[in-house]
Amino acid sequence: MHPISLHQARALAIHSQELTAARNFKGKAGALSAIEEISYAQIDTLSVVNRAHHHVLWSRVDGYQLHHLHELVKEKSVFEYWAHAAAYLPMRDYRFTIPRQEEVRASDGMWHHRNPDLIAYALDRIRAEGPLMSRDFEKNSARLYFGDNKEGWSASAISHTLFQLFMEGELMVVSRKGFQKVYDLTERALPTQVDTHRPNREEYIRHLIERDIRAHGLLKANEIGYLIKNSAKDINRQLMQMVEAGELIALAVEEMAQPYYAFPSALETLGAIPRERRIRILSPFDNLIIQRKRLAELFGFAYTLECYVPKDKRKVGYFSLPLLRGMEFVGQIDLKAERKSKVLWIKNLVWEEGKAEQGHLWRALASSLKDFAAFNECEGIDAEVSLPDWGKRILAWNTNEPD
Repeated sequence: MHPISLHQARALAIHSQELTAARNFKGKAGALSAIEEISYAQIDTLSVVNRAHHHVLWSRVDGYQLHHLHELVKEKSVFEYWAHAAAYLPMRDYRFTIPRQEEVRASDGMWHHRNPDLIAYALDRIRAEGPLMSRDFEKNSARLYFGDNKEGWSASAISHTLFQLFMEGELMVVSRKGFQKVYDLTERALPTQVDTHRPNREEYIRHLIERDIRAHGLLKANEIGYLIKNSAKDINRQLMQMVEAGELIALAVEEMAQPYYAFPSALETLGAIPRERRIRILSPFDNLIIQRKRLAELFGFAYTLECYVPKDKRKVGYFSLPLLRGMEFVGQIDLKAERKSKVLWIKNLVWEEGKAEQGHLWRALASSLKDFAAFNECEGIDAEVSLPDWGKRILAWNTNEPD
């Protein structure tokens, strides 16, 4: 195995996640490149600040605007499906969602039992009328299909059915209105040039390995194919074959008992990663931190998204965001964007041990908060939490001064 330091391992992980200044993605084209490099952008419903999929791209793409992602969907460069959760994926990877589609199709239902009548009803309506949202399936129109026997029909039931058909690959999300999905038949929505050949098992496992290592730089065997069931044995076997063939190398990271796997080019990359001085305010659903155990092992950073924690047990706040500077996490900040008042509120700020007294971190945070406020269409920054006087002065100076 090739020995590397813990610092080098962290640098490779962050660089591969496009969170250094080495590669500067710009605009809509940069957003597509970022999704292709990190493999997906997770979708989440929480909107305390701009939603996760936009936040993940903003963290990596210079000049990112919310409409860029919507345009990429409209242009059919990216599509919605399931990674470890709902996500935007690059269209080039569509064929590798087919095994998951088949798995769902063969089951009795995705979280809910399949309803054949509702499935036929939904497909007939969309086939005849074009793209529809769940709210387009009103009771009156259902009565035309089912007559007076509406047993089993409800707004929630049709929503579950549309999602079932989406997961089976019969429907695709072609746009969103507000945050509600607009569905169309896959046969109409999928670009004609997209490869729809089902990958065999070896192709699928190889794709998982190459995709995840490209996105994360280095991974343990059990970190590849995150949350994909029944894949561990095949991943381990394929890893050994790829190492023997020289396609991958095994890395011995100091303090780590298990080997990490990387592309051979990683060793050359390590010497060309620039030092990053700014603080990056990351989404709780950012690809770099989504595997919490990996985050703790590789970066020594214990992080919990506390919106799922009872209020009296929270240590940072409802929507705490990790703060990354260079190769280390320096703290967490609980933020809320008030859209009406256009104020970005600092509800809490917790530095890692020994960081609160470092003035340069406060200045870096002030600069990042100014950018983050603009991203959330906020014109001011205020704090509910007590800050040291000199910390207040730094934040006020940076947010009021022109660029």
